[in-house]
This record gives sequence, C-alpha cells and structure tokens, in this order.
Amino acid sequence: MRKVRVGVVGCGWFGRAHARVYRTLAGVELVAVSDIDLQLARSVAEGYGIEAYGSAGEMVERADLDAVSVVVTPQKLVEAATEVLEAGAHALVEKPVATSLSELEALRSAASKAGALVVPGFIELFNPGYRLLKKLVQGGELGDLYVVSGKRIGRSPKRQVKWQIGVSLDLGVHEAYVQLDLLNEDPESVWAFRRSVLGNEAEDVALYIMEYPSGVVGVIEANWLTPISYRAVRVSGSRGSAELDYLRQTVILDRSDRSSILRTRWSEPLAEELAYFVQHVREGREPDLNLDAVERVLSLVLSGR
Repeated sequence: MRKVRVGVVGCGWFGRAHARVYRTLAGVELVAVSDIDLQLARSVAEGYGIEAYGSAGEMVERADLDAVSVVVTPQKLVEAATEVLEAGAHALVEKPVATSLSELEALRSAASKAGALVVPGFIELFNPGYRLLKKLVQGGELGDLYVVSGKRIGRSPKRQVKWQIGVSLDLGVHEAYVQLDLLNEDPESVWAFRRSVLGNEAEDVALYIMEYPSGVVGVIEANWLTPISYRAVRVSGSRGSAELDYLRQTVILDRSDRSSILRTRWSEPLAEELAYFVQHVREGREPDLNLDAVERVLSLVLSGR
C-alpha cells in the first residue's frame, strides 16, 4: 500500500505538533512543511530531514502531496487552504476553519471545484473522554437531557502574529461543535453576549445560551481573562449529571446517591484526528465531519454579529 504523502502549512507550535504526529502514523510519509517565514520552515524541516517551502501551493505541487494540514493564523486559513486545494491536495483545516460564513462559502466552492476533501480541525471530537461522555448520553445513562454547559477559559494568548479574532472563534468554537455533535440538533434560538473587558479590538469574554428543539438548554462560557486554564463540559439530565475534563480525559458521573470517576484509555486527540483525515484521503470517501458541520458551528458562534 502506497504511503499517503502529507505536508503541513504553518510552522508555529501547533503546526509543529501536526508534523510530529504525522511522523508517528502508519502508512503516512511526512514530506514537507511550509511557512511564510521560510527560515522557520527550514528549522522545522531540518529536524525531520524533509523539504521546506515558503508557500503552500508550491509545496503541494513540487512535493507531490496527497494531503495537507493547514495550521496558520485564523484570518489566513481560507486563503492557505484554497492554495492547497487548487494545487491538488486534500486539506485538514484547523479551527475555526473560517472567520465568516462568506469565507466558508468561498472555501466550499474551492473544494468543490478541486474535487477535494476538507476536514475541519475539531479536535475535541477525537478526545477519548468526549467519546466516553457521548456514549453515556446516547446510552441513556443520564436520562432525558436538561442542560449542556461548556466552559473554556484561560489567559489572553500572547502571539507574535496577531490573531484577528476574539475568544468566540478561539475557545468558544470548541464548545459549540461539541454541543452540536452531542445533541445532533441545531438551536432554535441563540442569545449571545460578547465584550472586550481589556479594551482590545476583539472580545475577550463571550457567553451563549441556546434553546434546542428537544427542550435542552445549552450554555457556553469562554474568556481570555482567567489566570488558569479550565476546559470542561457538564451534561445534566433526569437520571444524573456527567462532567468531562478534556485535559484529563475523565468523566465524573454524579447520581443522587453516589459519584464515580470514569476513565478510558488515554490517547492524543490530535493523533486520532489526523488518522481520521488520512483514512478518508486514502479511501477517497467524504467524511461525516465536513464543511456542513463547520457551517452549523459558525452559524451558532457568529449569532448576533
């Protein structure tokens, strides 16, 4: 079986993580990386003995790539992904994938024209802890669902390259795609509050309250104002409540008479995500996690703008 030839666009810390993980996947060959900072790309490439390029399109064409991770600043995601698609490769595009619905439509058009697959980097869907929580919900362990409440908070990120997005599209987007996937329905109504407490151009605090057709209430809280990182989602129902700690990959199951900590086998969510992407590239099969899922998520997160 021929190895899937892959590359990475963007050599920041998370782009380097993609490169590292690709090297561990069976049936995959990491061939090249690219970055607008060619020296940075070269420093990463040297560590793996691969090629470095200054543009995404040139990398795909000259390195003859099958698939590419696009891991650049949010405002450049669609531009870089379009280069990749037009040059002939499939793309995994990191969250938020696009910063507007119009950008998303442009990306969808490019993918359709190229006949290429695009997988969004919705990494928490590949978290073993989330899969355990979803199994509990789908198995009826919590009974009729009442509330799904996600909280993702931390310090304001310090980045050399300025991100032209706020906390909604940085942190809030994770809780949005988790909630939509878990409930498998779109909200009937969304109340959204965003504010820049620190006086920045983009919001650093965001709150959402959703009402779903099933009667479930959804809550999302995200901010860049908290000195510690906290990432969790709690699902409450008629038979109990369960809280997922994303980082520990554990679920606390609370009943009226007892509580228990549930664990599953630990694995790196990024490795699970990239394996999913590569599998669909190898099979030439449209994934369930596609640009339709991105449209649902952005429609929620961008509500009220």
